[in-house]
Amino acid sequence: MKIRIFATAAVLVSLIAGSAAVKAENTTTDRDRLNGYARMTYSNIAMSDGQEAAVAVKGDGSSILRLSVFDYHNNLIAHTSCRVDTCLVTWVANRDASFYVTVENLGGYSTEYGFALSR
Repeated sequence: MKIRIFATAAVLVSLIAGSAAVKAENTTTDRDRLNGYARMTYSNIAMSDGQEAAVAVKGDGSSILRLSVFDYHNNLIAHTSCRVDTCLVTWVANRDASFYVTVENLGGYSTEYGFALSR
């Protein structure tokens, strides 16, 4: 539980402070722009059995973003949607494996977003 709280806190701090301001160990951040109805994929997220991770996105309010986590067999692990507030998903790896995360713009307008992953 302590690891999940730390990972969640690291992700949220990274989003609030901006991608260049915070670079904690095992935390990846990105800022990008998605065109309408587009998708960005963050792949090859290697994790060990029992390892916890948290991933979050924060939109700019111009469109709804969907955040999804998939395992190496393309099974949906978790997902959520948000417009302005931070979307946050946490999960625990059930074996040594790679995961991937998608950020989808569900609206017709381009949007800026921040992305953070901690594991």
